[in-house]
Amino acid sequence: MKELPHEWEAPGSGAGLIGSSRTADGTSASAGQLIWLSGLIGTVTLPHVATMPPWVLASLLVAIAWRLGAALKGWPLPGLVLRVGLTVAGAVGIVVSFRRISGLDAGSALLILMLALKLLETRSTRDRSIVILIAWFVLFAGFLREQSLLSVPQLAAGIVIGLLALVQSARPAGLLPTRQAWRTVGRLLLHGLPLALALFLLFPRLPGPFWAVPTDGGASQTGLTDRMSPGDITQLAQSDEVAFRVRFSGAAPPPSTLYWRGPVLEEFDGRGWRADPAAIHGREPVEAGRLPPRPGAAPVYRYEITLEPSHQRWLLPLETPLAWDIPDARLTPTLELLNVRPLERRIAWHGSSVAAGGFTARAVPGAVNLELANGTNPRAVALARRLRGASASDLAYLRGILRMFREQDFRYTLEPPALGRHPVDEFLFDTRAGFCEHYASAFAVLARAAGIPARVVAGYQGGQRNPVADYWIVRQSDAHAWTEVWLDGRWLRFDPTAAVAPERIEKGLEAALPGFAGDHLPVLGSGPWLERLAMGWDAVNATWDRWVLAFGPDQQSALLERLGIASPSLRDIALACALTMGLLLILFTWFGMRRGAQRLDPVEQAWQEFCRRIAAVARPRDPTEGAGEYAAAIAALRPELAPTVQAVAGTYLSLRYDAPAGSAEIRAFIRRTKATRLPPAP
Repeated sequence: MKELPHEWEAPGSGAGLIGSSRTADGTSASAGQLIWLSGLIGTVTLPHVATMPPWVLASLLVAIAWRLGAALKGWPLPGLVLRVGLTVAGAVGIVVSFRRISGLDAGSALLILMLALKLLETRSTRDRSIVILIAWFVLFAGFLREQSLLSVPQLAAGIVIGLLALVQSARPAGLLPTRQAWRTVGRLLLHGLPLALALFLLFPRLPGPFWAVPTDGGASQTGLTDRMSPGDITQLAQSDEVAFRVRFSGAAPPPSTLYWRGPVLEEFDGRGWRADPAAIHGREPVEAGRLPPRPGAAPVYRYEITLEPSHQRWLLPLETPLAWDIPDARLTPTLELLNVRPLERRIAWHGSSVAAGGFTARAVPGAVNLELANGTNPRAVALARRLRGASASDLAYLRGILRMFREQDFRYTLEPPALGRHPVDEFLFDTRAGFCEHYASAFAVLARAAGIPARVVAGYQGGQRNPVADYWIVRQSDAHAWTEVWLDGRWLRFDPTAAVAPERIEKGLEAALPGFAGDHLPVLGSGPWLERLAMGWDAVNATWDRWVLAFGPDQQSALLERLGIASPSLRDIALACALTMGLLLILFTWFGMRRGAQRLDPVEQAWQEFCRRIAAVARPRDPTEGAGEYAAAIAALRPELAPTVQAVAGTYLSLRYDAPAGSAEIRAFIRRTKATRLPPAP
């Protein structure tokens, strides 16, 4: 059989080897292998293109072209001094471009430059393996950037192409045929998936952001904040992004009672509202005995909330919260449920609440709930005093304000006019057009001006039920503000938006503002079946978020409890993980040994049969004796057999360890071993 040079593939093998670049140390990197590496680099870099400076991407393209030119045209690769200079220049460029060298964007750029520089020094199998390793880091950085279900195909493509590149790059004798390479990668994935699933489910999860890193600059925020000025929630309401999803255990409350409690804003400066920093950043949790008592006849609703990252600490329970399963969460005296750290990843938690419009507080309101910022909004203060003097009670006065909003020419709009120094005065007497924060702020100012403690609560109201999977979608467009006033020892919710636009509370923003209505697939048009398609896609995304992105310590403990491990500790989880991994590895080893014992490949079977025939006329082969050593020993023992035995051994070694053999070559080897005559010893 004709011996094949290592740099070239057998004709008709389908490997597509183009050429090679021979290095000083005697190793070679074929252009086919470099093309696989280039394809992998392009796949893992694609998610970062929009955030990378052009010079970083240009550097990568130049490095790829240079390395392929070295393989195909014999171009010289850069020397040590040039590579060091490029490394220093790249690091300086990243600092200049990003003002830092850490963080997601800067770190991704640094990894891409490392890919480019390492590609320029690929001279051995080890170098190519390091390139693949760096590429997988870039791939994971892309997953940190975009974690939606749409990122899964790109992530899967990076893994598969990376494995193909690894299989092909590790072969000094040339590329495997495409079909054989795919079969090898398929086996690797089938072996790895059970191990990956076991590690995902059972590897001990620690609290904190696992699928996220801090955003560059730390300034990116989504959703509500601890401040509110006219127009803030108006802007937020124009976003269709999902804020969180809610799944109720049993019947859900009526939509009009779905108030998701966020920041409680008590400090008023005449224009905007702010939460008390001491209440938000305090460390003392509200003890169970200090929780507001549950109203006797109010039903308790139990639910699971999956929150999107907001970079804020509010957990947004259905008011009024009774219980929650996040160990480090704390309830402030104003009933704000706060996480111990900002939400930089998706989390899921379970809670229970009563959907009541008020609660009894242990502490009497302070002076902050009556402050009006002297000298601001004088017309509103005068109106409040006149109306309160004509009312029989505080409750009658507050109902009169609601009646004023309902009966007079007030307008609910997403495009309110700009307000000046006295925003409440201008809203009540001039523009009379506003969104929920305008009405909530005006109601609170009118209550305080009449001597009634009041504050503004920001959060979300309502939501859209997904009939496909029976859960509620709460979007940023459901952001809302309402007012709480202190009457008869209780904080009572008053929502002036319900007076001016009751359809907003009953049916959502789209019902109150038809011009805002729209489906979630605008490119395809509108229609019931498209809306159902959108809900189906959201249900798929919700499942991904709930069981993958939001899978944390609580979900892991719940899974183990279903498997019979009650209240699992960290030690229990680690032990379950170790036992499961050990059993899987033992199982794989046993199946591999059985398959290896039962099914030898045809070349190995023909060689072993040939060795048994030699043993009958010379001596048996020692189990540790290689084919070349055995042929040399037989040649020394029986010189007349040397040409035959050494030729068969050489062909065997070539078929086993050189370029991949075709079926015709294998059949020729089997026929040759069977046809060879071995005379007995004289």
